[in-house]
Amino acid sequence: MYDRLILSHNLGTTGDKAVVYDEKGRIISSWLSLYRVIYKEGNEVEQDPNDWWRAVCESTRKVMRGINEKSIAVVTFSGQMMGCLCLDKAGDPIGNAIIWADMRSDKESKQLASQIDENLFFHITGHKMSASYTLSKLLWIMNHRPEQFAKTSKVVQAKDYIVYRLTGEIVTDYSDASGTNLFNLTKREWSRTLTSIIGISPKILPDAIPSTEIAGHVTLEASIATGLLPGTPVVIGAGDGVCAAIGGGCTTDEDAYLYYGSSAWIGMTKKTPYWEPQMRTFNWAFIQPDQASPCGTMQAAGSSLDWLKDELAREEVNQAEIQRANPQHLIEMLVSQSPPGANGLLFLPYLMGERSPYWNPQARGALLGLKKNSRRADVFRACYEGVALNLKIIWEALKPINKAQQLVVIGGQANSDINKHIIADTFGIPVVSHNHLKDSKNFGAAIIGGMGIGMYENAHVVKTLLHFERCIEPVAENVEFYNRLLPLYEDVYHDLVEHYQKLEQFTHYSEVAHA
Repeated sequence: MYDRLILSHNLGTTGDKAVVYDEKGRIISSWLSLYRVIYKEGNEVEQDPNDWWRAVCESTRKVMRGINEKSIAVVTFSGQMMGCLCLDKAGDPIGNAIIWADMRSDKESKQLASQIDENLFFHITGHKMSASYTLSKLLWIMNHRPEQFAKTSKVVQAKDYIVYRLTGEIVTDYSDASGTNLFNLTKREWSRTLTSIIGISPKILPDAIPSTEIAGHVTLEASIATGLLPGTPVVIGAGDGVCAAIGGGCTTDEDAYLYYGSSAWIGMTKKTPYWEPQMRTFNWAFIQPDQASPCGTMQAAGSSLDWLKDELAREEVNQAEIQRANPQHLIEMLVSQSPPGANGLLFLPYLMGERSPYWNPQARGALLGLKKNSRRADVFRACYEGVALNLKIIWEALKPINKAQQLVVIGGQANSDINKHIIADTFGIPVVSHNHLKDSKNFGAAIIGGMGIGMYENAHVVKTLLHFERCIEPVAENVEFYNRLLPLYEDVYHDLVEHYQKLEQFTHYSEVAHA
């Protein structure tokens, strides 16, 4: 029998992961329920919010098997950010959610750029104008689906919708609000300047509250659907970027972390936002009112490695099925057979457009340098190195505020030793990981939930609950090699920019849904 437990959900891109923790941060149980990602024409990526709710109901019941519902002291959330889900007056979804990966609204982003100075916009929101964000997505709906917009009462993010289904309350937190391109980062309120420019009422946006605030309590209806006790407090939680920062132990000025999952980002925690001169990076609102989380995110990090596995590593996948092994291990055996530089191959990992550092929805992937004697091992290593080199550009953009002496790597790809070695050599800094590297978003949300009910005093408690594992030191000669390779990598991207959009006219699309 447990006294007080925390139920933490992370609504990711491909599924909802539910984890139950005790007060010391130990995992009692966990469950992952998957849902669809719908890839449509061009850069269109959507999800059915009803799938989110079904997954949360399933994962909650599964994770609580053998646990008395009275032991759950709080439910809390991490969630994918920068989406656009329209709700009607009854709180029902109007169509699918346009999620973070969707880049269809490039024209709307350019439309906005003609209406407000980009530098002023950056200093209001902490972000660059981009098709990545809620604002451009909402403008797209206004332009292309006016009948949908006319019915819209609220625009919310993934976790906000689930909190509404649990409690009947429609709110968001400061961190998710800061990922919309509509939030005044320093004042921590919706920007009337921006809502006025695009012609919407601020009332269409949910009330923004601190991440640690109790949004409401589990209703009887939600209790029947999930198995949670009616009246259980629900803390709003935060966007996955901020939850990952806390779960990575990044709570002070001396910390830096890399989250390496489907997408990847480098983040820090600072007392003030970082106004990067070239606007290559951006800032989330952190859970503390006097802190911000400067960050730089690339679109397709682990997604590039998934593409490699799905399209080029069928042999390894089939062999792994026979051996009942992890195909990633077999792929990385090949990666290790190719030297740094992949025998002259360069891979640009822009499979879904790009955010940091280039903010180019039209960017596309490329493999340069193929020769008759190029091997699969070289192609595989080039893919791993391409992700690391792009992340190094983000790392360099954050250099003026970077006080870290080591880099904490978390997320699914943090399990990969070859990945961590390549990151250490590319960045030229020791790399460490810890015991919550695979559930860092859930763990960060759990800390927030614990703070919300008074279980924890502040976010710094995470440093007493994490156990850091072995450190991977960079190899000096490899560091020097990647330092020479990086300028070439950047040049190749810039040389190809003019060709990306031209390629679109030769592409035919069909709708594909991935489970």
